[in-house]
Amino acid sequence: MALPIHATNAWNPTGHDLQPLDGTRLFYAHLDRLNGPRTAVFLGDQKHLTFVADLEGTVEPHELRAVIVERVGIYPHLVDVSARTEVPIVENPPRPPRR
Repeated sequence: MALPIHATNAWNPTGHDLQPLDGTRLFYAHLDRLNGPRTAVFLGDQKHLTFVADLEGTVEPHELRAVIVERVGIYPHLVDVSARTEVPIVENPPRPPRR
């Protein structure tokens, strides 16, 4: 289970605490802006973050992974983390047997 990335972390450019999304490499923060609520999403870890999306509204954590994969188009193997090794899942899924 990943820890939140504190606002003072040198790799966190938002000025807000970033919450981890369990089972993934995603971190998010719900922000209030002049144009309304937003959800900022980053991919990475405590030392390397990449901006992924600025989503309109407050996206609930249980919906966030699906939104990022479907709407933003990031490959699931870059988002998901193996529960056993806590690193990105990069192996290919098994192929069905040939007939």
